[in-house]
Amino acid sequence: MRNVLYLASVGLAVHLILPQIPGLERSARLVAGAAPLIVFAAFAAEVTSEACYAELLGRSVAAASRMETTARSRNRRGLGLSFTLRLTVCGYGAAHVLPGGGAAAATVTYGALRARGVDRRAVGLAVAAVSALVYVALGVLLSGSLLYLLILGHLTSAEVALTLVAAALVVAALFAGYVAYRRPRSARRRLVDIVHRAVRLVRRGYGRREADELVDRLADRLREELRSVRRQVASRPFEVMGWCCLAFGYWAFDALCLLLVFLALGVHAGVGALLVAYGIATAAGALPLTPGGIGVFEATMLATLAVFGIGAEAAIPVLGYRLFNFWLPIPLSALLYPTLRKGR
Repeated sequence: MRNVLYLASVGLAVHLILPQIPGLERSARLVAGAAPLIVFAAFAAEVTSEACYAELLGRSVAAASRMETTARSRNRRGLGLSFTLRLTVCGYGAAHVLPGGGAAAATVTYGALRARGVDRRAVGLAVAAVSALVYVALGVLLSGSLLYLLILGHLTSAEVALTLVAAALVVAALFAGYVAYRRPRSARRRLVDIVHRAVRLVRRGYGRREADELVDRLADRLREELRSVRRQVASRPFEVMGWCCLAFGYWAFDALCLLLVFLALGVHAGVGALLVAYGIATAAGALPLTPGGIGVFEATMLATLAVFGIGAEAAIPVLGYRLFNFWLPIPLSALLYPTLRKGR
């Protein structure tokens, strides 16, 4: 099913993007007329985005291992920014080409950190904390983008309905998390029902007792990790604020790369329109449908920009941004992956 969705989304992207490209001649002129310094600045912004993620990962691993999170302390353990940045690039490359997407990236991260002597519980807690911070920041970005679209008032009735549905899903997810936190017993019963029914679709003999045991193990693990996170937050309140800034910086510099690519190619688009389209397209691309959101991101980005009256000329900058964001980490990860085992 994943392969079918992957092929369908790529076909949809090609179907939507290729007709939007206003001729190969104009595309070649745009690329030839690109400002080299601004293109380099876009590349630097993307590197800075990945550096924010790498620094966040390094600090989270250090905190989960109950060690000092300073750069000097992490360098002594072989967990400095140089290592975590290489690991981040390799994780991106794995997520973009291997089946499983984010699971493949998590596997690469787990293996590299375990090779550095990090305890497996600390690895799991650090990866969970980084994912939570990054996706909460993305949720804030998506909420702001949807609110901007509603305030703008230039949407059709169908587009307003889709925007309201997306906003309702975000609110429902936050509310469900709050209810599960406040009423764990009720949430546990519902989760057992969901697991039991879902697994029985592919395994007829799966009993409710097995589902109950599985949920118990997951709940115990989650409870233990939440306690550890609470202790870390209580003991490092100012440092946690720095972690949140790194999570937002990860998306901010990535969005800056997109803005600079549009500027370098001379395609005129408002900053607000690009940021709104970026927030919605990135959230759509984060859904586990295709590796790295390929096809999904491009189609959503162009469709959202069309709402602001930005048409065919946006295709080339979007593809140029994806060159830095999606394609470049793949060959880099192949080159950097062998270095993860050195200098342990």
